[in-house]
Amino acid sequence: MSDAELILQLTKAIREDTVKPAIDQKFNPTDPVAIEIVLHETDFAVEGYMEKWKAEYRHRFTDPSVYDAFVLEYQMRARKDVKRMIAAAQQMIADELEAEQQDEEPDEDGGV
Repeated sequence: MSDAELILQLTKAIREDTVKPAIDQKFNPTDPVAIEIVLHETDFAVEGYMEKWKAEYRHRFTDPSVYDAFVLEYQMRARKDVKRMIAAAQQMIADELEAEQQDEEPDEDGGV
């Protein structure tokens, strides 16, 4: 079986798996340090999840670095998903702050 076929087989197995890597963290989406920690935890969650597939798949590749690159790609996609959620949370916070500021501005006729 070619490496490309193995990638397709592994991808299908992951899609059908009911136990996916999860990150259960509460953090401030405006804190750059907290964001970086969550991104590292995302990497760790993916690495831990992929350990269950490693024994079954990695040795079957003619070039095991293809499997390693697959894991890195999975991590990058997971990070991208987390970054999207963070961006959505940041946008919600910005929208709320803007709405609060507009509520506090005086009316056009000078009243409050």
